[in-house]
Amino acid sequence: MLRASCVVFVSLIFSGGLVSAGDDSPLGTNAALKYWQAFATLPKLTDAEQKVLIREFPTMPLDAHARELVMSAEYSLRMMYRGAAVRPCDWGIGWKDDGAETRLPQLSAARVLTALASLRARMSFEKGRPQAAVDDIVAALTLGRQVSLDGSLIGVITGYAIEAHTYDALAIDLPRLNADTLNDLKSRLAALPPGGRPALAIKDAEENTVEWIGRKVKETKDVAELQKLLIDLGLIEGKDQDKTAKARALVEECGGNKEGFSQRLDDMRSAYALISAKLDLPLERSEKEFESVTKGLEVNPLYKLVFPSALACRRAQARTDIRRSLLAAAIDIQLNGRDAMKNHPDPVTGAPFELTAFDGGYELRSTWQQKPAPLTLTVGRRGK
Repeated sequence: MLRASCVVFVSLIFSGGLVSAGDDSPLGTNAALKYWQAFATLPKLTDAEQKVLIREFPTMPLDAHARELVMSAEYSLRMMYRGAAVRPCDWGIGWKDDGAETRLPQLSAARVLTALASLRARMSFEKGRPQAAVDDIVAALTLGRQVSLDGSLIGVITGYAIEAHTYDALAIDLPRLNADTLNDLKSRLAALPPGGRPALAIKDAEENTVEWIGRKVKETKDVAELQKLLIDLGLIEGKDQDKTAKARALVEECGGNKEGFSQRLDDMRSAYALISAKLDLPLERSEKEFESVTKGLEVNPLYKLVFPSALACRRAQARTDIRRSLLAAAIDIQLNGRDAMKNHPDPVTGAPFELTAFDGGYELRSTWQQKPAPLTLTVGRRGK
């Protein structure tokens, strides 16, 4: 499954010798090395088993199988805590060196590890150990923020997904926390590392990857080799028998030679800084200005090929902002009552969140209309 142990070992080799990565060494101040130790010792699960765990950890039965999973991850969870205690977190991703061929095994590993942490938190809540549960939740959220700092858009989105699922798992048991534990949780959430943003990832991984593709294009000998490169890099979608024709048609749209293709690729590079700046604007303004900018870019045949779904990522950022505010509101409601909602307006619409009570808790709902349904946070257990 994961071969992170090799990565850790190679990272510690310097000038033919093994360098200690103890807490007092420069290497010991990089959280990523602690996380790689955690990933390398994760339980050996199949891809299917990992998907089930990530999807079902908030609701799966706390039976012998769940206990066995958590016990087998004890060392990995301990290393996750070590990583959470260290700043900064540098994953050492070489976008300029590997470009589109860069692999990011830490992303799937982080999803598995944070799911295991949240599963253990559920067990701690059931055993009446709320502080231990909060410790696991905060460590999982810290990893979610740290894993989003690899420079990639998919890293940012993975971090957002970890946060969303961890918040949902925490909110169910939020009523179990007393005032002291809630105040401690509030302080620790405020101290989490900021994490990545789409605007930063656009400038880091995406722009550098396009530059890397440009170098690869210039190394090709002729148009046939260029077409093969596009297919090998996974830039041409569809069935295998159709890819050659699609690659040929794309090159023809770009002038029919690699010089024309390179020129259109260079034209795209100038757009990254411009789009990056738009993604840090408030959402409504970002959407409008993004639409205006992309009208001029869509005439380039390579636009859809090399430019990511930046606006979708900006909306994912907005959803995460809302989820953070929903949780902050829920904690304040637990501490100070329902009137505390007024201190936590929806960060997208500016309107108050909506609250619907049920037997055992309540649901907080965003006023931002999103398909298929508005964002919600369920606090407590129905019928409990």
